[in-house]
Amino acid sequence: MTETLGAAQTDDPAADPPAPHRTVRVVIDGNDDPGLSRRLAALEAAERIVVRPNPVRSPNDLVWDILAGAGKNPAAVRTCRLSIADAWKAATAWITAAHVTDILVERAHRLSSREALQLAELADRADADLWLIWSGGGDPARMCNAIESLGRSERKGAARGHIPFGAPHRPVRAMGGDTFERVLPLPAPALSLPLHPDEHADPDADWPALPTVDFPLFLASCRRRLAGDTFEQLHHAYRTEAQATDAFVRRHRNDLAEGRTGNAFKLALNAYLRDERLGPATGGRLALIRLRAIQASLLTRGILLRWQSTAFGPAAADKLTTWLTPGICRALRATVSTHAAAATVLSLHLAAAPDRFSHLLCRNIDEAGRYLYLPTFEDAALYLRADWAHQLDRRPEDECPSYGHTTGKTPLPPYAAELLAAHLAHRRTDGSGTRRRYLADPKNPTLDASDRSLVETIQRTCRRIGVNPFWLHRGMCEVSGIGGGPAPLTDWMAARRMDVVLLSEDGPDR
Repeated sequence: MTETLGAAQTDDPAADPPAPHRTVRVVIDGNDDPGLSRRLAALEAAERIVVRPNPVRSPNDLVWDILAGAGKNPAAVRTCRLSIADAWKAATAWITAAHVTDILVERAHRLSSREALQLAELADRADADLWLIWSGGGDPARMCNAIESLGRSERKGAARGHIPFGAPHRPVRAMGGDTFERVLPLPAPALSLPLHPDEHADPDADWPALPTVDFPLFLASCRRRLAGDTFEQLHHAYRTEAQATDAFVRRHRNDLAEGRTGNAFKLALNAYLRDERLGPATGGRLALIRLRAIQASLLTRGILLRWQSTAFGPAAADKLTTWLTPGICRALRATVSTHAAAATVLSLHLAAAPDRFSHLLCRNIDEAGRYLYLPTFEDAALYLRADWAHQLDRRPEDECPSYGHTTGKTPLPPYAAELLAAHLAHRRTDGSGTRRRYLADPKNPTLDASDRSLVETIQRTCRRIGVNPFWLHRGMCEVSGIGGGPAPLTDWMAARRMDVVLLSEDGPDR
């Protein structure tokens, strides 16, 4: 049974930095071997970053070199919208979310003792190993003493160099190049290199061109146009999808019995299409087959799902899948601000304006970014919490049987998990705990972000990555039903020109 914590103990304990016990390894390269630089380039990977300090920099510019080493866009790293303190928090959040295990610093002899301490503290917070490559002449003893004494050796006055007995210290280990190659070997060579996400084969290559007729004539038109074996494959996918839709309707029979509006069923259908059927489809043609089968199956239950395909032109089927593609997420990973990346991910995945998700709390987001609890109203956000928050801040007043703790669970694409987890780590670094807003004001984390500022942030980020979120346009939007009403019922379907009509007041026949 989960223990109920007191009011003073409900803050997130992971928001506090861990004790500095990570070992710092200093690699002595007195001859400045060029082969070591090539080795560092070979060691660089997603879980292992290489920081190359700029020889011409100010005392506060080290954080920009760290962000560039973490894969952020060098041209957009330095920005007036991000202070030095926020940049350090962003670097810690990105490195933590990426599960970086090693931070290697090339030409560490250019670092001051203060910068070496900042790198050691970053490695402590990110739970990563720090490797300092000392490639120049001179003695690294002063920098090693500063790291080991946690900066006490750099103090002025009588306290200079005085380390109290039993005081915490950070272990420092010096080694040569041969030992470095043995302790941190090169990764095994890949037998075959993975394709670039933009170089994958066309997912629609398995399906021929499909007819554009409406769903009552879709299967018959496919029978006339397609070859026999191709039609059998399509027919199998069609029947499988229809059976899955029948099972979905049976699970939500009570939602259909609520009345003619059927808002609860529309909400469930919107999530079903977005998270399970159309959104994760590998291509537009497969999504079209699934949609036609879903439409036919729903019609037999007295539910009409309409799709205005003419609004999208000849490539309408490509608009059915999710717009949060791996290529877009890769472009968002080059963003320095975790706030902008997370807000853009939520808007693109849900196809909704910020007023639909701005009330999310930190406790509504999974720690690894795999799913989120999307509360319909702000009052319901307190009752929905991810697994990590469930173990930390359970209170008696949180137990509300009318909502339940699995309501609104929305799975997220695995390639977008790092982006949401990075901002959650950033918010926990701010000391937000679990009951503060997930999207806060970047300039003042104690305040909630306004919907207007979130819209501007998302639009600015989308312009940089070449995406046009038309549901955020100012003025009268050409798509009716988006952003209207008190609850996020069918934003994802409305963005794809879909709407639902219940043909019977009593729902399906019993």
